[in-house]
Amino acid sequence: MKAVLGLLATLLLQDPVALRPEDPESPIHPRKFGSPGGVGVTRGWYLWLAWNPETGLADIRSEGSGETFTARVLPWMTTYRHLVYGASPDDLLPGERVNLFFNPDGGVKRAYVVHYQDEIGQMKGHQHSWQVEEVASGGRGFTARVMHRDKVFDPNLGTFELDGACRVWREGKPAGEPGLTKGERLFLTWCDDGKRRVVKLMSDAASLDAIMAEHQKRVRERIARDGLGAFVEAPDRLLIFSTYWSQASALKAGQTLRLQVGGDSVEAKIVTRKNLGAYGSGPSEIALGDLTPSKEAQLKGWLGGKVVRVFVRE
Repeated sequence: MKAVLGLLATLLLQDPVALRPEDPESPIHPRKFGSPGGVGVTRGWYLWLAWNPETGLADIRSEGSGETFTARVLPWMTTYRHLVYGASPDDLLPGERVNLFFNPDGGVKRAYVVHYQDEIGQMKGHQHSWQVEEVASGGRGFTARVMHRDKVFDPNLGTFELDGACRVWREGKPAGEPGLTKGERLFLTWCDDGKRRVVKLMSDAASLDAIMAEHQKRVRERIARDGLGAFVEAPDRLLIFSTYWSQASALKAGQTLRLQVGGDSVEAKIVTRKNLGAYGSGPSEIALGDLTPSKEAQLKGWLGGKVVRVFVRE
């Protein structure tokens, strides 16, 4: 609570005419997110302690310094977890080690979370992995160090314990027992509980595609339920956040969208879709058609930075 009040007090003491993130000229407006991880003045390894979706605030601890602070999670931040784009902050576990990107707000160095990617995605992308050095008696604990290909990247050893419900993947499918072996290479999802590094998911390289497919299914189900996030920029123009660049790339002219804010909704057809980012991974600008005057009036009421949920009508 003290961290939350401290953040709010600091923000209130800043220049009252400072730009809100929702303002078009803001450096962290959704249009500025041209690629996943493309925004972020400060970045590094942090522990994700707690998340409140009602306030949009997350409690975070720096892995290096141990400093704990609170930051606002932007609804349009880009995400990458278990090798899938479009993940949600809800997917992250308390104490999970995450690579976070932040932008400042005045004197607050890490005011806004603008991107996250989990350890599995970060390590695979950099050709890193954990190499098991010693296995504890009973096979539920081990020490490991980070390798880059066949060279030691970090000589420091990490000590891990497998959670009682740890999900173990071997050769592309769930395995009943961890079967840890000295010298093997692993990818991990682990959490710091204040005293231990507790492994929640353990995978060999051969299982990463299966883990990705499983998470893609989860993301598709969540988007079908909750929709994509977007801003209405004009009564006939929609901007879908870069968070969902992968899913938005499947949208086609002629499809019908249902746009929703709270209990109110409007249906409109896609006239064109244009990706505004690098390599197709930025926000999508949607030109809307099939609009009556009453629909245009309702969409006009959603201007100004209201987050709109977007559903594709089948």
